[in-house]
Amino acid sequence: MNLHQFAARYDFAPEELIPINNGFQNSVYTFSKDGRDYILRLSNRERKSFSDLENELKFIEALAKEGVSVSRPVPSKNNLLIEEVTNLLLVAFEKAEGVAVDVTDANVWTTELFYNWGKQIGRMHKVSHLIQLDRPKWTKKEPDLLRLLPKINSKLIKEIYTNLLDKLRDFHQDSNLFGLIHNDFHQGNFFVKDRRITVFDFDDCAYHWFAYDLAVSFYHAYWQASSFTPEQTDFSRIFWHHFFKGYEEEHTIHREMLEQIPTFLKIREIFLYVLFLEKWDLHSLAEWQAYTLEDLKHRIEEQIPYSNVDFKELIDNFR
Repeated sequence: MNLHQFAARYDFAPEELIPINNGFQNSVYTFSKDGRDYILRLSNRERKSFSDLENELKFIEALAKEGVSVSRPVPSKNNLLIEEVTNLLLVAFEKAEGVAVDVTDANVWTTELFYNWGKQIGRMHKVSHLIQLDRPKWTKKEPDLLRLLPKINSKLIKEIYTNLLDKLRDFHQDSNLFGLIHNDFHQGNFFVKDRRITVFDFDDCAYHWFAYDLAVSFYHAYWQASSFTPEQTDFSRIFWHHFFKGYEEEHTIHREMLEQIPTFLKIREIFLYVLFLEKWDLHSLAEWQAYTLEDLKHRIEEQIPYSNVDFKELIDNFR
């Protein structure tokens, strides 16, 4: 990997390039130039095409134009938003203002954050109605949008996942429920400054049900809240109340959208289980990793509903 080539494309000193995440999907670095911090993301051509990235960036720019706070792409020295170096595609972004969300910080993990979180997603879904881009799309012919089936080794879990995909075939795909979404919207993919959320990592954006963004948000919020602040026994009700309040200021919540959330929570659970099995070193797991895998496996195989939310009650009491 030629760091000097990367530095030359964006006109910064090679020693300024610092790895921050050799992630599940991309390699991510930070660099500084002219007193400002930026993010450099490296994607392998075997996984992402030039067109994939081009349409992802178009989505980000459309969101920014409509007032969504996002980490925007910045041009290279050659005035290109996407640079090509051997088998890699490079994109630089403004580094999002603020800090990562700390669920143990009562000044950050607040009802106002949940409200703003919902509002941001609602506005993103509203923008989805304004544009048409070439991004991955769920279809009845190709229902495995997350591409999990080839990776699932367990016969039982594959059967459960296949049944969930079959269930999606009955979901309506009208524009009130289905459109271009972030597809990985959780608190690890936004920073907060003065209670303002700036979203990043649109690498997986796709045409899918809006309810999936809602489910992913709650899945990760509840997971961390129940792990680090278990004393918050009423977290689910509080989160959804304020999240929905913010969301509906930007985009209508339909009853069917709420009815879809439990299905997508289970799909997210299977996605994470498969992802962790693929990316973690199974021969040297930390104690928390071993527990997480066993817990996920148990919950999937026993088809245990996620969290303590009574979604029927949530739906009945929504208005």
